[in-house]
Amino acid sequence: MLKKASIAAMTALLAATLAVPAYSAAAGGPKQMIVMQQSSKMYDNGQLFMATQPTEEKKGVTFVAARSLASKLGMQVTYNAKTKEYDFMNNSVKLRYKLNSASYTVNGTQANAIGAVYIKNGSLMVPLRSLVSPLGMTLALDKQQKRIVVSGSSTSVPNPTPTPDPGGETPVEPTEPPNPTDPPTTPTPPANEPPVARFITDKQSYRIGEQVLYTDQSTDDKGIVKTEWMNKQDVFFEPGNYTVTLRVTDKEGLSADYSLDVTVTNEILYTKEQYDRLFTKIGDKFPIDAASVLQFQALNYAIEKSGQQTLMRLNSPETIYEEGIYYSDTASGNVRFLLHHQNNRTSPVRIYLIATNTNEDPVIVTSGKIGIGGPSTYVSATGKNALARYLQGTNDSVTTVIPPGESRIVLREISNIRLDTGKVITAHADLVTSQPLRFTSVVVNDGRDPLVAMPQLPVLPWDGKHARGTFEQADRSITLRESLGGSPSRMVLADQTYDSYLQGYDALSGMPQVNSGNYGSNYTITLERVQPNTLIALNARGGHYGGAFLVNGKLTYMTTENILSNSSEAGVLYRTGSREEKVTIVFSPASGSNLPINLIFLPLPSAL
Repeated sequence: MLKKASIAAMTALLAATLAVPAYSAAAGGPKQMIVMQQSSKMYDNGQLFMATQPTEEKKGVTFVAARSLASKLGMQVTYNAKTKEYDFMNNSVKLRYKLNSASYTVNGTQANAIGAVYIKNGSLMVPLRSLVSPLGMTLALDKQQKRIVVSGSSTSVPNPTPTPDPGGETPVEPTEPPNPTDPPTTPTPPANEPPVARFITDKQSYRIGEQVLYTDQSTDDKGIVKTEWMNKQDVFFEPGNYTVTLRVTDKEGLSADYSLDVTVTNEILYTKEQYDRLFTKIGDKFPIDAASVLQFQALNYAIEKSGQQTLMRLNSPETIYEEGIYYSDTASGNVRFLLHHQNNRTSPVRIYLIATNTNEDPVIVTSGKIGIGGPSTYVSATGKNALARYLQGTNDSVTTVIPPGESRIVLREISNIRLDTGKVITAHADLVTSQPLRFTSVVVNDGRDPLVAMPQLPVLPWDGKHARGTFEQADRSITLRESLGGSPSRMVLADQTYDSYLQGYDALSGMPQVNSGNYGSNYTITLERVQPNTLIALNARGGHYGGAFLVNGKLTYMTTENILSNSSEAGVLYRTGSREEKVTIVFSPASGSNLPINLIFLPLPSAL
């Protein structure tokens, strides 16, 4: 009889154990979660929080952003990238979901989740009931307020009652403390979880020509390394609904998408032309009617001499096919060198500028500003970068004394660069000499001594295409005192009609040379009176153009990200404010680009 009573007591105890939910009211305080239908809003005991995705209804099943809700239920979440399984667990319950499957496990026991779990914009969506029912929580639908009330206990469960596994064995917690002499156990790092993509806009609808402000709110457990936008525009110029998508990728290659509709009404704030002229960033470009530019008033101006300045343009032969002397001439005082070459030899080369003193006294050479672009495979890039670095350069002078009858390598910043096959180099460099010196441009294979090789090197002829020679009075100063900006106008530069080309000579052949485009010439343009709200832009008229300008002492690339591709584009150099301004522009025509160019002056529409 005693044995039967014991068995009955144990059976009753086991039944009571199985009846206790994982989240018992006795173990913790009461808990109420409110899930708003078709909304991201959720409430945890009255405290509002936002889920990563709004709830969705599919065939009568409510799906929720699982991670958002689980975190409030005190559950940890891990992801196995190989099996595409998600584990949600606390002290007593472990749920395992498999992506795109309606079957899941509760403490290892197979169960039906009613609906297949899926990913929405980077968030795992699971049936709400499948997540909360195993925790002993109940659901109640409040149709009037469009919400689901989830009731149960607190997620804090001290000393929870173990749940039997499907094999009928009850897990027993260890009663023996670990041996302190055992080696420490290395914790298994958590599996990488996919990122959560999300962004918001500052408004729900916009007028035509109104800026859209996007705020990226994406997150990831290990950091996002790549962000891609599809159909994202700062402004829209046609009414309608536009779907903008954000894709984010984490360090291990997992990615997630998030899409949002932007609504554009029929109301017009700005036309595209107005918007481009008002808001295109300094250094960026906008489309323009190429033919209309030629209808702008062409401004007349006088070119003033800027003092003694010798320019040696070292640009022919432009393509390097052999070792040799590429140019040589005698100059003194302020000397500038413009070098532009591409190496087409099968071996790397170096370019040296050698100064030889043929005087009876020592000659002092002092270096000035220098800017080098390259080596690069992109011709326009070397020209733009060399000019930008030259314009920003400082006169950190290096002085060299050359004894009578001797030669020295000068401007070693150039010869320090090895020019590999197919690469292009451009350099602007200034020197000042106390007496005349013969300057020789020498190209030799990398590793060869140019001073030893120079007497045996051939003098290479002019290539018949690219200018090579010496040009005096190379710099130009232009001052416009008339008021600009009241109506569209343009200033034509380096075109031979409004702005004549430099005339010079090739010292090696004795032939006259024309510096078409005035490459290497420094321009200083002073605009005494630019009206308020005037746009100053650059329009390339000879083809593509990529250069740099100093506008009131501030460097502006043309363009910052690319180049002006043709005459149907204009790049923004400057905008005046609410008062008349004096504007100074300093530049030199960029090597690798086409001339002429136009400075254009456009009145701006009123900003709303």
